[in-house]
Amino acid sequence: MKRLILAVSMLGIVGCATQKAAVIAEPTESPKSPAAKPAPALVAAAVDQKQVDLDALLKGLVIRFGFDAADLTPDSRTRLDALADALRANPKAQIRIAGNCDELGTVEYNLALGQKRADAVGRYLVTLGVAGTRVDTVSYGEEKPLDPRSTEDAYAANRRAELSPKQAN
Repeated sequence: MKRLILAVSMLGIVGCATQKAAVIAEPTESPKSPAAKPAPALVAAAVDQKQVDLDALLKGLVIRFGFDAADLTPDSRTRLDALADALRANPKAQIRIAGNCDELGTVEYNLALGQKRADAVGRYLVTLGVAGTRVDTVSYGEEKPLDPRSTEDAYAANRRAELSPKQAN
């Protein structure tokens, strides 16, 4: 306290000087004092909230693709950014990405395209810091359509990658 008063009075005396004096506050806490630890119940509640956030993000998360494409749209990237944050906060969580296609093209071509779509999503999550070992990809090609009709709207709905929690073996 005496140092602070002395420093303040020195500022008044040397106020006209060309150099300004710096006031350095002393730490209020000893560096040897232990850091406060959160209560176990609060930690458990935070972990539960993170899991709820991840579950909410994964529920019905579908990434859409254009015709004959496996490129992520800016909207898809934004949604995957939020998912990557939740996955980093839940280091034990694992996900499955299922690539799907419309019925146009051969079965073999659509299986390959579905895999490209799933891999594109998985690679993007890995670039955001999610370990690749936590991401499984699979292609269903045209075998699991959301909309079985043969219309442009149905084709668009079926060009997708679906994300879900990976089920334990």
